[in-house]
Amino acid sequence: MSRLCFPFNLWASRLLLALIFVACSGCGDITVLEAPEGEGDEPGECSDDADNDLDGLFDCEDPDCAGASDCAGDDDDDDDDDDSS
Repeated sequence: MSRLCFPFNLWASRLLLALIFVACSGCGDITVLEAPEGEGDEPGECSDDADNDLDGLFDCEDPDCAGASDCAGDDDDDDDDDDSS
């Protein structure tokens, strides 16, 4: 009777080890999401009609573009640039 149990136990233990190996092999693949860079840290980002830092504010509406030359002069909420002469 011990002859029949030994091969089965060996087979079962190898199967268990293989399953553990397969289950753990995917554990090391962790993706870390980085925060997007700020609006206006690259030339032209404050006038490209895109939300580069994904905060819901576009170009001159974003506080990160407050000092940008693209946003200078028009400080009201109108679409036209009526502050420049």
